[in-house]
Amino acid sequence: MHRGTADEETIVPLSRLAAGQSATIESIAPECVDHICHRLHMLGFGQGRDITKIRQAPFGGPMVFHVCDVQMCLRRAQADMIMVRPVPQTASRPVVEAQLSVAAA
Repeated sequence: MHRGTADEETIVPLSRLAAGQSATIESIAPECVDHICHRLHMLGFGQGRDITKIRQAPFGGPMVFHVCDVQMCLRRAQADMIMVRPVPQTASRPVVEAQLSVAAA
């Protein structure tokens, strides 16, 4: 199994994205418990949503994502249940940095 950065040709768990990498949510894993699956949908982690990984805590800790115009933190276990299709990076710097630069201006 390849453990590098996700590329735009595959569907991978949300946890596999690199910081600054964007993706589109494809599905939530069928083994997700109903109440957790429902909660993820209520928080904006639904099919077709655009999402960007902002950062991850050390040692595989929680991850911060930008989805639905807010930042959300998920544990690795929940991020592993969300399947995404990475989008190609077109800018020379991550999208998150570009958004922060515009907001600061």
